[in-house]
Amino acid sequence: MAEDERSEEQTELTEPTQEAGATRLVSVAVPVALDQAFSYAVPPELELPPPGARVVVPFGARVLIGVVRPVAAERPEGQLRELLELLDPPDAPALSEDLVSLCEWIADYYVAPVGETYRLALPASAMGVDARRARLSDVGAAALEAASNPLLTGARGQRSAEVELATHDRRVLERLAEAGAGPGTKGLAVASLSKARGRPAIPAILVRLSKLAARGLVEVDAGEAESRRARTEVHYRRTDRLRSGSGDEPALAEAVGRSKQRRALLDYLELQAPEIWTSISELRGPFPRVRQLIKPLLGAGLVIESERLRELDPFAAPALEAGEPPRLTDDQEAALTSLLGALEAGRFRGSLLHGITGSGKTEVYLRLIAEVRRRGCGAIVLVPEIALTPQLAERFRARFGDEVAVLHSGLTPQQRLDAQAHIRAGRRPIVIGARSAVFAPVPKLRVIVVDEEHDASFKQDDGVRYNARDVALVRARSLDAIVVLGSATPSLESWHGTREGRLELLSLTVRPTPRPLPEVEIVNLREHLPNRETLLSATLRTRLLDTVAAGEQAIVFLNRRGYTTALSCQTCGSFQQCPDCSAPSMTYHLGRNRLMCHLCGHIEGAPERCSSCGGSELEHGAAGTERVEVALAADLPGVRVARLDRDTSRGRALVEVLDRFRRREADVLIGTQMLSKGHDFPGVTLVGVLRADQGLALPDFRATERVFQLLTQVAGRAGRGDRPGRVVLQTWAPDNVAIQHAQRHDFEGFAELELAARANVGHPPLDNPPLGHAALIRISGEDRAQVSARARELGALVHELVARVRAGGATKVGAHGPDDSPIGRINRRLRMQILVRAGERGPMRWVLRHLRQALGPRGRGRTGTVARVDVDPYSLM
Repeated sequence: MAEDERSEEQTELTEPTQEAGATRLVSVAVPVALDQAFSYAVPPELELPPPGARVVVPFGARVLIGVVRPVAAERPEGQLRELLELLDPPDAPALSEDLVSLCEWIADYYVAPVGETYRLALPASAMGVDARRARLSDVGAAALEAASNPLLTGARGQRSAEVELATHDRRVLERLAEAGAGPGTKGLAVASLSKARGRPAIPAILVRLSKLAARGLVEVDAGEAESRRARTEVHYRRTDRLRSGSGDEPALAEAVGRSKQRRALLDYLELQAPEIWTSISELRGPFPRVRQLIKPLLGAGLVIESERLRELDPFAAPALEAGEPPRLTDDQEAALTSLLGALEAGRFRGSLLHGITGSGKTEVYLRLIAEVRRRGCGAIVLVPEIALTPQLAERFRARFGDEVAVLHSGLTPQQRLDAQAHIRAGRRPIVIGARSAVFAPVPKLRVIVVDEEHDASFKQDDGVRYNARDVALVRARSLDAIVVLGSATPSLESWHGTREGRLELLSLTVRPTPRPLPEVEIVNLREHLPNRETLLSATLRTRLLDTVAAGEQAIVFLNRRGYTTALSCQTCGSFQQCPDCSAPSMTYHLGRNRLMCHLCGHIEGAPERCSSCGGSELEHGAAGTERVEVALAADLPGVRVARLDRDTSRGRALVEVLDRFRRREADVLIGTQMLSKGHDFPGVTLVGVLRADQGLALPDFRATERVFQLLTQVAGRAGRGDRPGRVVLQTWAPDNVAIQHAQRHDFEGFAELELAARANVGHPPLDNPPLGHAALIRISGEDRAQVSARARELGALVHELVARVRAGGATKVGAHGPDDSPIGRINRRLRMQILVRAGERGPMRWVLRHLRQALGPRGRGRTGTVARVDVDPYSLM
């Protein structure tokens, strides 16, 4: 795992030192994608900021907020620019020493721009563009008027005359007045004030602005929009224009444009019920630039807006009543005793809590954190997606009350800042959140829990491609804290770590309830053909009817959303493809009567004729969850069917679907992999998997592992109450090892076979992770010639570096490519890749460090290319 290399790979962290009388320099992490350091001079009137402190710096024509790094600054060859302002007191930097160290490690290990890495550790509004606004106060306006007219008389003039204005202070007030930022206005952006284009520079302008604000001459705040958010905020909802037919397609295409984010935003709103208003708070999580993205949609009449009351927490679940903690099983008692012993020792330890589904891992977390709180310390609990696990947050609130802070994408920037302040002050010492919560500034942090540690969502797949599980281990090591990785189907990386002694194995082999693990039945679809519409075999249909008749609930799992996965022409056989991607076809969504590409978000009206030959006979392909929902409701009269996938469950709608099913207002819940995310439905006694073999044929060495994990997790939703459970796996590949071991709930047997299969693979024969190590270099761009040329150039450099490493004695290292990626084009960007593998991490790290300067963006516009590296990739697609 990543944390193994910390001691030998950690960037040396030193306090910036200055010679007496010399210009004071600091290295600043600026939130841009450029992979380089930026040095700034500290003007005499400012104190030397410590590492982790936020500072305001000029960057080109912009004014940005960056973070001081703990490395010695280098004097640039060109002009040396000065810091404009310090935003944090010297004794209270925004980032603690351990978080600064963690950011430096991430930038080094994941070969990521350091500014982008520091941005991960702070709320979006705390780092980036200086968004504050400034305006003259009444006193300031009067003082400026008096300074301009010494003969001014009257009460106002007498009061103003008492205010003395230095030359440069007066110039600051004059700029505000010229910009119309007078009393009662929304003010002028501070960033604009400090740019001073075409005007003589004002020394330390932001420092002067702060002092003027302290004297009451100006007002500086977050702006009118933030103050308004205290009670109301803008809400949006879609109109029916998108559903009005294909006549407006050109106009709609022009409004939506090629922006992948704008397409996704429109899709997000399209999937809400017509009467549902979605707040800008909820949208800002997945779409940070929502205000810019939504303007063309408003102008085209696709979306309308309204000022409405703000939800305090759009993902909050109903409160649970606090009760007596349940009695622990022998396995839980043993695991807790071991963890408490590690806590008492006060040294770092990583543990893998391998517990079968429903074995009570959460209760172990709760008891451990209760002891942490008794000692006056704090804890972080990471979950795959906070919106998918509201029950977990409420269980913690029921046990610990207001000590729990929940971080998720639905919080406004101000709410996130407030939450961070509460956490940093020790008022909320227990933090629950998704991937980014690993950076929470918890004082006296002693425990980090990573629940469902195998889940792919802990690995960020764009920007800084870090894995929160590994980052948690690195942070805990620096603090002598303990980490608990919990899962019924651990990642093979974590499982291999227990074999090598890097992680302690703790096992929960029984459920606290009297019911055992559910019985799993395999239905061979070669012998029992499923119904074309419902995809149910006769066996599964009978089981469903029996379950509902007994007053119980069932889950039907199909990891494919939409109505059908393809629309093909019966005349020429061609599929209706996305114009911007290399996917075979787009998915048809019945409710919207539109085709959608699930790779780039392209949306278009369902055609009446084939786009290739003009034929009028179009045939639907394989069914998705939307089609199965419709077919089940028709085939099973009287059975109440609900659906849980990305099309029905965005934002608050997700919690509403889960609560409705928990209240027994639906008999059958059909859904995608969202169903496997740790939900607890006591009424579910049957789980049916329609295509258990889906995903096995993907060209990725993790494909079999992912299928096994998904099947085992979704099967674990059955029989968690007081009645026994049953699972039916329908498959065309009944003899596959993933399916056979999932039937027996046999993780250990599967892990041994899969690890053996990953040994000595390819040419030269190397071990796939976790036995070996890998890094994937991806090259993308719109121009085929430019992408190919860049890939060949990088490929030659990689192979040269590998040859040098091998010549030095490290024979277990190799490179493959450049090759076209399995998905060769997404959103008009062509994709190629180079795979580097090594038996030991050291040689691979050496190759990547020497490759670093050749990565990043090159060129602009259509001929530009981007090269990024994904260390420890989760997917090779």
